Amino acid sequence: MPTVKDFMTTNVITIGINRNVLEAAKLMHQQDVGDLVVMDGVEAKGIVTERDLVRRVMAMKKPLDTKVSEVMSNPLITIDENAPLRDAARLMVKYKIRRLPVTKKTVLVGIIATNDFAKHLSKKTFSEVMLAAMTRYPLADNSR
Repeated sequence: MPTVKDFMTTNVITIGINRNVLEAAKLMHQQDVGDLVVMDGVEAKGIVTERDLVRRVMAMKKPLDTKVSEVMSNPLITIDENAPLRDAARLMVKYKIRRLPVTKKTVLVGIIATNDFAKHLSKKTFSEVMLAAMTRYPLADNSR
């Protein structure tokens, strides 16, 4: 059974809890990501997404020096790296989230997003590959 570790992204972009939303937006742009995990030292405290910036900053006309800690989603929902992929999907549906930070014990080691599930589902299984190969090469008729 596939685990979260098999499909997570290990390069998680983070931002300090005392940084502001303008810095967050610039970092998202520079790194070409749609989310940042908010860190307080070595501890992950929340997540800020492009959606958070639109709904909690722009729509509310908050100043650009607003701290990310004021607009981040928290409490932070996480999953262990060895959890089944199915458990990650269930958490994401239950909490209506698209990104799920991954931990090993309590340390942030990755993130899994909804598009990671699409990658998983698009891969052919070994059985599918074998069946396709078998149909390309018909069995020899040795009855003669």
